[in-house]
Amino acid sequence: MIYTLSILLIICAILLVVVVLAQNSKGGVADGFSSSTQVIGAKRTGDFLSNLSIGLAVAILLICLTFNYVAKPTSDADASDAEDAEIENTEGAAPAEGKAPAEQAPAKEDSGR
Repeated sequence: MIYTLSILLIICAILLVVVVLAQNSKGGVADGFSSSTQVIGAKRTGDFLSNLSIGLAVAILLICLTFNYVAKPTSDADASDAEDAEIENTEGAAPAEGKAPAEQAPAKEDSGR
């Protein structure tokens, strides 16, 4: 399920980029660099692309919320059990060769300055 949502999210994001780039400029910074003649498409294409970009943005939002619901643990007890198991695994680990554990590290002497 997570892989399906991830692929769907990537596809929607790529489509949103393409749709936004395909829209005509409505004025602003890039207005001086583009020509005002319409080469491809009809007059009503802008409305369709605007609605499509809004729909894709809403789809991305819903996919992200669904992904968050599917990916998170079902309860706090499950999350704390996983953290406790990880802590138990790291407590019994031997220190790396040539390095002293943190508890046995020599203390620095304070020179009193």
